[in-house]
Amino acid sequence: MSITLDTPVARELPAALTFPPVDPTPLAIATDRCKGCELCIAACSPHVLALDEAVVNKLGYHPIRLTDPHGCTSCAKCAKVCPDAVFTVFAPAKER
Repeated sequence: MSITLDTPVARELPAALTFPPVDPTPLAIATDRCKGCELCIAACSPHVLALDEAVVNKLGYHPIRLTDPHGCTSCAKCAKVCPDAVFTVFAPAKER
């Protein structure tokens, strides 16, 4: 069963769940829910996450941003430590 945009179910799903990212990005961040706790920054081995100090979200916090999409390894450490579940990690395509 596929979900199309004109169904009530699709309208209730977050955008990250209804569409894959347009550009091949390893990580989608729900910046509207991020509280900027920085736990993900500490957990990120490749050091590709940072606070976006130029943006304040609707909760009044500086959200996290991905600084280098090519440096992200899709390890999901950020998602594992995030108390607000703001990360959706997309694994790179496996070579066949």
